[in-house]
Amino acid sequence: MDPLVLSAAAFFRIKGKNVVTENEFVMSVSMDLRWMLPREAKELLTLLISEGHLKDDGQHIRPAFDVHATDVPLGFKPSADILKMKRTGVKKEAAGPPADDVLAELMEKAVSIGLKKKDFIVSVNAVQKRMNVDIEIAALLMLRENGTDISEYLSRVETVLSER
Repeated sequence: MDPLVLSAAAFFRIKGKNVVTENEFVMSVSMDLRWMLPREAKELLTLLISEGHLKDDGQHIRPAFDVHATDVPLGFKPSADILKMKRTGVKKEAAGPPADDVLAELMEKAVSIGLKKKDFIVSVNAVQKRMNVDIEIAALLMLRENGTDISEYLSRVETVLSER
């Protein structure tokens, strides 16, 4: 999936809105979500509009697609070089596996032990918020709470977190 589409879908789903102002987009992406610096958030917005993923009517920004039909990985955060990749024409897939692979694996593990994906996500988000920890840590805690040996994931989660 195109990382720009994922970024737009994740933003609007997190905000819980389908319309924002340009300033709200830039400030939310940079300050609330801490995805990037404000100037980079502005560049992301410009790129999303130019690629046709967002519509700008002069006052409001709206997604040009159904954000709820897009499967956004749990805890999605755009790659730090998303703007550079698009400028140079490099596809995300060519840049190597995404850091969110470990989170996807944790979710698959939860489903394989009989947990419903939606329930797992809700629980992980609640743990993340309550304990103020990264999403991967919350997922590990939920798996451990459900009797899963998480030792095989610890080093990979540590690597993902240390790269942030």
